[in-house]
Amino acid sequence: MKKVSLADIQPEKTTHPDLRDAKVRQVINRSTVGSHRGMLLLTDFEPGGEHALHRHGASEQISFLLKGSAAHLTANGPVKFEAGDAIYVPPNEWHGFRNTGAESATLVSLYSRAAAPSEPGYESFVGEVRADGEPKVRKVSLSALRGDAALDERAGFFGLGVYWLATRETVGASGAVLGASTFEPGGVHEHHRHPHGDEILFILEGGGDHLTPDGAVPLSAGEIAYIPANEYHGFRNKKGVLTRTLFGYFGVGSLAEAGYEVRGAAP
Repeated sequence: MKKVSLADIQPEKTTHPDLRDAKVRQVINRSTVGSHRGMLLLTDFEPGGEHALHRHGASEQISFLLKGSAAHLTANGPVKFEAGDAIYVPPNEWHGFRNTGAESATLVSLYSRAAAPSEPGYESFVGEVRADGEPKVRKVSLSALRGDAALDERAGFFGLGVYWLATRETVGASGAVLGASTFEPGGVHEHHRHPHGDEILFILEGGGDHLTPDGAVPLSAGEIAYIPANEYHGFRNKKGVLTRTLFGYFGVGSLAEAGYEVRGAAP
């Protein structure tokens, strides 16, 4: 397990011609944690900031709007994009982003199976947007989801709600998964591992202990744990604290494909 703190990552104001009024933080990738199945970055857009239409020939992308109000850009016009929405973009599909709100907007982006900034491939859009077509958008809103009732105490989930945003079933993803979870005070996810997928756990609010075979590692809001495939891990929430997270898998399209093996009760 490797832990990354957003406070330690200096936002980079990009000079890319397609990206305007935005700062990027490279959080999870080959150089930061040794990932080889995927990467995660955060982009902060100022009001009016934009990433013009482009596409990636070698990678899927899942984007989650953490904060703000925006438009997801397509070759057939924009689609409303609100905080709590996730959008899946398959390889070779034109897409972009525009902050339409009066405040800054923060976009979380997962890529797989690319693990370095140079690997997804990048092509700028040339031509005119065809507003007469139907935008191809695979969007899921967190507010519309119900928790996965199958993930109960028998599966090692105690006081934990899991919400699947982007999977093979929900949007057709094949190389990455994005979900959200809520830990009730004192909630626990027992030690487990995923033989076929790397995992990330991003603490949005609250915090607790990431459980490893060698002991507990504190995780607080703004910190992200990267867990390679086959490594046992879990999480114990603090008492009196509600913890909200984003989590994801790289290299697979579902929990079943990642594999799930419970080791036993967390220490």
